Amino acid sequence: MRRVSLPLVAFGALGGAQSIQEFPRNGSGLTSTQAIYQDGTVYILTEPVSANGLCDDKDFDAEPPLPLPARFTALDKMWQPAVDFDTDSCYNVPAIGMDGHIDRGRSRHESNTEGCRDEFDLDHSNVYSRQRCNNGWCAYVYDYFFEKDIGDRICIGHQYDWEHIIVWTKDGKPVFGAASAHGGYDARLWDDIPKQGTHVKVVYNKDGLIGTHYFRWSKGKTDEPPENHKGVWWLSDLLSWNGFPNVGLRNSLSAWDFGAATMAIRDDTLAGNLKKSVDAIRRKLPSFKFDFNLDDGSPGYP
Repeated sequence: MRRVSLPLVAFGALGGAQSIQEFPRNGSGLTSTQAIYQDGTVYILTEPVSANGLCDDKDFDAEPPLPLPARFTALDKMWQPAVDFDTDSCYNVPAIGMDGHIDRGRSRHESNTEGCRDEFDLDHSNVYSRQRCNNGWCAYVYDYFFEKDIGDRICIGHQYDWEHIIVWTKDGKPVFGAASAHGGYDARLWDDIPKQGTHVKVVYNKDGLIGTHYFRWSKGKTDEPPENHKGVWWLSDLLSWNGFPNVGLRNSLSAWDFGAATMAIRDDTLAGNLKKSVDAIRRKLPSFKFDFNLDDGSPGYP
């Protein structure tokens, strides 16, 4: 047990002992702490305690499933984002395998990138897409699954994470994009987004010292070269909504409960995500007219 003395003025008058908890900087576990007043001095007594049981993380997988074979529409592929992953971030992985097994994620008791940033994962990943079109507008939604999303403290974040990128076009021409961030979207006009050809550049990034992860737009030269194992802007194997090997696999994935993390391309979540992505930039789109619940010639077939 470590003993640290602090001036009494920092705490005010204390009688007896007061138990508190603090998160250690190394994220390895919680610390049991007592503040004890003795002879005019407050002593902070700390000792590590087990983190087991503090997070309800269970039934997680050692490795993600192998990816489903890529199968996509030409337009879904044309607008697929080019992604990088900062060194303190996991790679996206397949959420479901050919045998129907859905990834159970990884424990938040691990460190930030433990077990989720292998080059093998980068080479064997899936991105899931769905388009919705009407009134001349089309939205192309891309879902990325991560095994965990944690900060630098125990239990901060999710056992799973879904993040999303949406590209909007009008009459076949790109107008703006939106990247998910902590439940909202950062939407920008097309000319304000760094790109590689028709692919917007997006970085999976950790937010601050103890924050969780989100998508942000590339900052241009300061994000070059990319920090992933390949050193290039990455496009994972793509599966369009009608590109799954069978509808049963798609239905199983859509029905799975990922807790606080949610797919954006599901029937019950697509319209809400599209609306949210537009709300962030609507004042810059005076002629925007779109029915968030209507498919007109979409989502298309590979």
